[in-house]
Amino acid sequence: MKTALILTTINVPTVLQLYRKLDPDVRVFVAADLKTPPEAQAFCVDLGRTYYLSPEYQKSLGYACSELIGWNTISRRNIALLEALKWGADVIVSVDDDNIPLPLFFWDYRIMFKNDLAFDGIKAQGAWFDPAYLSFPRVVQRGFPQHTSFSGAGIVYKSVTDARIGIAQGMILGDPDTSAVDRISQHPEVHQVSELLRAGIVTDPKETYAPLNSQNIAFARDLAPCFLMVPSFGRYDDIYASLVAQRVMRERGLHVHYGQPFVWQQRNQHNLLKDLAQEQWGAEHILEFAAWLDGFLGQHDVIGMLRVMATNLPKFVPSGTQELWLAWLDDCSKVIQ
Repeated sequence: MKTALILTTINVPTVLQLYRKLDPDVRVFVAADLKTPPEAQAFCVDLGRTYYLSPEYQKSLGYACSELIGWNTISRRNIALLEALKWGADVIVSVDDDNIPLPLFFWDYRIMFKNDLAFDGIKAQGAWFDPAYLSFPRVVQRGFPQHTSFSGAGIVYKSVTDARIGIAQGMILGDPDTSAVDRISQHPEVHQVSELLRAGIVTDPKETYAPLNSQNIAFARDLAPCFLMVPSFGRYDDIYASLVAQRVMRERGLHVHYGQPFVWQQRNQHNLLKDLAQEQWGAEHILEFAAWLDGFLGQHDVIGMLRVMATNLPKFVPSGTQELWLAWLDDCSKVIQ
């Protein structure tokens, strides 16, 4: 099983030394941006088995989506994903450069995606599930609909057997992946999680949506085309991509796993008021977006289903999304062949 680690950065990604120590063989794909310091390239090359994608190199690749994504955006991660697929990755692990992995990181992910392995344990069931609700102190996952009464509402836990995993969302300790509102008002720091998350739990996308992010997450190759990060979606780019993936997973009988591996997030400096503004559009439309996804008839072909979505976008989606999405799918079709 070929595993790729992808990220984008505007720093020298020193945390990759630890990822490399935990797995000398994993291939790393780093999509640089215009603000990435020049010394980042030498650092990545010295790590070994690391592909540093400079802006000049990214432009030379000829991906149709590249200029539509633009620059100075975390969505450059999409180019790293395309290169990982071209290399032949079976499992893609997406992290941020401020995610510090705990030991056994890659082992925890790889075991979930073995073809002969299915999950037996506990399933969370409800309309919307918030995995961060099971952390201490309790926080609300970025992207969880603010329209609900609280993030633990309506969830019941049941036994499940033979649940095949399509996405695994690892939990974030330290500075959690929560909303700007909660960061401004609470300044949370997570040091513990429920025993449920330590053991691992799943959701079935046929029953339950959950907001997933692009930090500390792994997904199977077949689902990679779902993970387009649309820059105009702001800080909900990864959240909306995860909902698209969960909708597609229904047709394949796949589940989302939550729990280990854990990372400690020592968050890079952020302007929280800017983050707040970047979350407004996504928070306003997330239930509409989920309802729109529910309206599609299932198809087994992932890219085919995504093309149907891209050509039938709702009116509230920002202009330019369709052109980018279709270009992205064209690029995916070329590298997945």
